[in-house]
Amino acid sequence: MAQAKKTTSHRLAPKSGTPRIRRTPEEARTLALASARRLLLAEGPNAITLQAVAADLGMSHTNLIHHFGSAGGLQSELMRQIVRELTATVESAVMRLRAGKGEVKDFVDIVFDAFDQGGAARLAAWMVLSGESMQLAPIEEVVRDHIDSVERGADANKAVSVHERITSATLFVVVAALGDAIVGNLLRKMVGRDRETLRTLIGSLLPLVLDPQRD
Repeated sequence: MAQAKKTTSHRLAPKSGTPRIRRTPEEARTLALASARRLLLAEGPNAITLQAVAADLGMSHTNLIHHFGSAGGLQSELMRQIVRELTATVESAVMRLRAGKGEVKDFVDIVFDAFDQGGAARLAAWMVLSGESMQLAPIEEVVRDHIDSVERGADANKAVSVHERITSATLFVVVAALGDAIVGNLLRKMVGRDRETLRTLIGSLLPLVLDPQRD
């Protein structure tokens, strides 16, 4: 029996010469979020688990629980990060439009690409369908900040309120971008249209949403 205990102890001991990676809390969180995004883009939202991220980084499962609380916490934090990046991209596009350095179609392309290539649409849809819509709270915070920012730079001398125009335009473009990122490829194949069809349509209609009095 004594010999068996000795053998078991030897088998569970860490390999000699394997360095322990010491990370600050901020480094651990940053690496975990980067790993979660890779999993999202490569395998879809279901792949974002604490176990998968821990295995990817050589980090303990307990460590990730300490930083995020649960897989839902990790997913929510990833969504917050993705949406903040997306919002920064959109705000940059809005600034270019105001400065006359871009077309409406360019703005639409930026929004559509941000939702599709960054994985935000797939993660948001998965959270809603799995009954975890409360995890999408970061979106509300970021969208409100974005709308406030755009309203501050808008022309207030219009019959239709600035808030109404901006929120309508936000709904119009974001819902279209979300839908396109999730089912766009499938629907385009069904109706025989290309990638630019919906983007061109949204680009042509967006000025009317922003300015209903436009001729």
